[in-house]
Amino acid sequence: MVSSINSVRIWSSQVALNAFKDVSDNRTPGSSTSGSSSSSLADMLFSSGSGGDDYEDDKIAALIASLQQTLDGNSPDTDVDGSVGDMSSKAFMKALQEKLDALKASPDSKAMAETMQKALEAGTLKMTDAVAGDQITAWDITDGKQTSAGVTSVDKSDWTQFLKDRLTRDESGKFVRNADGSYIEKATGNSSYFGMVGEAYYYISWAASAATKPATGTAPASSTNTR
Repeated sequence: MVSSINSVRIWSSQVALNAFKDVSDNRTPGSSTSGSSSSSLADMLFSSGSGGDDYEDDKIAALIASLQQTLDGNSPDTDVDGSVGDMSSKAFMKALQEKLDALKASPDSKAMAETMQKALEAGTLKMTDAVAGDQITAWDITDGKQTSAGVTSVDKSDWTQFLKDRLTRDESGKFVRNADGSYIEKATGNSSYFGMVGEAYYYISWAASAATKPATGTAPASSTNTR
């Protein structure tokens, strides 16, 4: 079986030079440019080198990974946006915006998503992870004046009990929805939504607008209703 080092070395010079375009045209084979992973990789491609194939394979794999991160706009071993699993990160807020965009694209959830978008831009959209006991006010990553306020702690709960405690039900036990499809909080009358952002479930709530009304044929039940 041809090793990965041999596979790399059979690339044509033209393909390699196109892939690593930041290498200077007048650089001689074997020379290096300090701090450039693409130059380092080009050095290995166009020089005979020394050492065993396994050693060079490992170096090439590391350099390729470093170069790919650079091409993706990230520095090696650094993710400035953080993790989608971290509610306080920019990556999470990007995922939230993608969720809102997807909801706005559907006629059934467009009106709700637009009110959520307004709440996000106003800094009044709250995100809750009941299982982890975390809550945060979402922030608009396109607004240079808004930043993360940090995660606060709330009582932990399983989702079934959490939603049962907070959402209004009708006399038959069904959750009452506004005309835009959002749920209604028993204690506050706020609008809310329950769904996934990234790979986890979150409860999203915001102040209901004056135009928000319960869907036709439903009426808010008493706040003491725990069915």
